Amino acid sequence: MNIKKISLILCVLFISASMFTIHSASVSAATNSNITFEDVTKNHPAYEEINYLVSLGVIQGYFVNGKRVFGPNNNVTRGQAAKMVVVASGNKPLVVNKSSFSDVTVGTEMSGYIERAVQLGFFDKNIKGEFLPNKALSRGEMSYVLTKAFNLDTSEYEGINSPFTDVGITHEYVKYINTIYYNGITNGTGKTYLPNSTVTRSQFSLFVSRAKSEKYRLELPVKGVTVPDTSQVIGLVKVTTDGLNIRKSTDSASTTNIVGKVNTGGKLSVYAVEGNWLKVSYKGAYAYIFKQYAEFLDADGNALGAVEKEVTTKNAVNLYVKPTSSAKVISTIKANVKLPVYKTVGGYYLTQVNGLPGYVVANSTTDTVEEEKPNPDPDPGTPPVTSGDVLGRVTVANLNVRSQSNSTSAVLFKLNKGEYVQVNSISGYWAEISYNGQTGYVHKSYLKLLNQTAKPLQNRVIILDPGHGGKDPGTVKGSVSEKSITLKVSTQVKQLLENAGAKVYMTRTGDTYPSLQDRVDFTQANYGEIFVSVHVNSAANTSAQGTETYYAISTGDMYQEDIDLATFVNNQIVNNLNMKNRGVKQEQYYVIRNMVIPSILVELGFLTNTEDHNKMTNDQYVNLFAESIYNGILQYYKKQ
Repeated sequence: MNIKKISLILCVLFISASMFTIHSASVSAATNSNITFEDVTKNHPAYEEINYLVSLGVIQGYFVNGKRVFGPNNNVTRGQAAKMVVVASGNKPLVVNKSSFSDVTVGTEMSGYIERAVQLGFFDKNIKGEFLPNKALSRGEMSYVLTKAFNLDTSEYEGINSPFTDVGITHEYVKYINTIYYNGITNGTGKTYLPNSTVTRSQFSLFVSRAKSEKYRLELPVKGVTVPDTSQVIGLVKVTTDGLNIRKSTDSASTTNIVGKVNTGGKLSVYAVEGNWLKVSYKGAYAYIFKQYAEFLDADGNALGAVEKEVTTKNAVNLYVKPTSSAKVISTIKANVKLPVYKTVGGYYLTQVNGLPGYVVANSTTDTVEEEKPNPDPDPGTPPVTSGDVLGRVTVANLNVRSQSNSTSAVLFKLNKGEYVQVNSISGYWAEISYNGQTGYVHKSYLKLLNQTAKPLQNRVIILDPGHGGKDPGTVKGSVSEKSITLKVSTQVKQLLENAGAKVYMTRTGDTYPSLQDRVDFTQANYGEIFVSVHVNSAANTSAQGTETYYAISTGDMYQEDIDLATFVNNQIVNNLNMKNRGVKQEQYYVIRNMVIPSILVELGFLTNTEDHNKMTNDQYVNLFAESIYNGILQYYKKQ
C-alpha cells in the first residue's frame, strides 16, 4: 500500500516538474520575443536581424531613463562581441576561479563569456595579458571572430587575392576577410573593406545573423569575381586559339571553375595581368584566361602591326589606354626608357610596355639612334685561335668568372660579350674555363658552346618541348590535335639530334600534361643549353597560313642568341616546305621568357588552313618539319 502511495506521489511530482519546465521555457521565449528597443524601429535596416538575435537570447539591450535601448550606432566592444558569438554559436559562459586577463574581473557576467570565447579560439590576440574588453572591435578582427565562431571553412580562400583594394594578399586577416565575403556575410564598403575601422552594434548584429543563418546571407559572390568596372579596363585582347577556357579563378588544374569558352578571334577586355593570367570581363563578371593564348590589340581593336621605329622617353611619362590624356593611366614609364613605336595617332605613339600596349605623348620622347640589329650569318664565322675541343663565346656583357663553381665565390675577373674562352670541363651548369692564362668558373648559360671537332652537336644539351599534351589538346581541327603533331615532330627531331651526338631531353614523351612551369623546371633540372618549343597555329580566318618563330627578351642581351636560333629554324622550315614566311617575332611567352638560355617557340603552320593542315598531317612533310628544325639547330651551332 505504501509503495503505491509513493509511486503516485512521484508521478505527480514528475508531471508538475515537466509542466514547470515547459512553462519556464515558454516564459523565457516569450520574454525574449517581447523585447523591443526604443532606438530600433521597424524601418531600421537591421531590424529583422536584431530581433532574430533577441529571440536567440544573444542580445537584450540595456535601460536608459527607464526605456530599453540597443545603441545600434555605438561601436561593439571586444567584450560585447565575445558574449554575442558565444551565445549565438550555442555555447555557455566558462566559470573560472582566476581570470586569464588582468583587465577582466572574475565573477562578472562578461568574464565567463570572454573566457569561453578565448578557450574556443574565437579571438587571436592576447595583448600583454590583457583582453581589452572595452576596446572597439575592428573589422579585421571581426572577420577572424566570425570565421572561428561559426566554423567557416577558410581552405578555399587562402592564397587568393582579396576582392577589396585595401586588403592585400599578405594582410594578416586576408583569408578570413575572403571567407566572410565569399560566404555572403559582408560585401565591404564599395571596393574597400576598411579592416582597421570599427563595427557598430547594428552592423555586428547583421554579420552575426548572416553567419548564424543562411536566411540572412547576401547573394553569394563567385570566388575571385566582382562586378567589372569598365573604367578600369587596361587593354583589349584577341584570343588566338579555339576552345580557350574562361575561368572564375586562376586554377588551371580544376574544371569546376570553367565558366565558358571562347574561340580564335574572340575579343575580351582586360582589367589586370596576374602572372600568367589575364583578368577579363565575361558575361558581366570578372574571369580569367591564360595569357599565352591571347594577343593584345590597339584601342581600336586592331593588331599592333610591325614596329616602325624606337623612341626614348625624355622624362617620366604616362602610358594611356587610349590616345588621350583623359584616358586611364596604365602605368608611368621612367625617363630614358626605350620604347617600340607601332603607329602614330594624333600626337600619341602606340607602344608596348611589359607586354601591355598603350599610348604615350609623342613629343615626350625622342627618336632613338638605331643600333645595328643582330643578323644571323648563315656562314659560320672564324673564331680566334684557342686550343681545346670546346670553345665558349660569351653572350652577355660583364660575365663574372669565379674562383669556384657557385654564385657566391669570389669574382676573379670579368669577360666581355663576344670574347672566346677555352672550356676545360662542364659540371651541371658550371663550366671551368681558361682565358689568357687564368682559370675560373662561369655559368654555362652565358656561353655559346662551340665544338671544335667535326661534330658541332656532340654533347650539346638540347631541350625539346612538344607543346600542350594530356588534358590540353591545343588547337584541334576535326580528329587532328596540336598535341599529337608537336609530339610526332619533336620525337623525330630528337632522333636526328641524338644521331648527331647531342644529349636531348623532351618535356614530354607521351600524351601527358606538364604545366608551363614544369617545362621550365625540367629544362633547368637537365642543364639545358638551348630550348625549342614546338607548336601549331590556328586562326578564325582560314586563309591565315605560314610559319612564325618567337623569341623573348630575357637576361641582358642574350636575346641576340635567341634571334639567331629562331631565324635559322624559321628559315629552314620556310625554305624546305615552301611555307609562307611570317617571320621571327618577339613575344613574352612563358616558357621562353623564363629561360636564361637561348629559347624559341616555333609555330609550324596553321591547322585551320587547308594547305598547312595537309602538310602537318602528311608523314613525308612531318619528316621535313623535323629535319628543318634539326638543320636550323645545326646551323646555329655551326655559327662560331
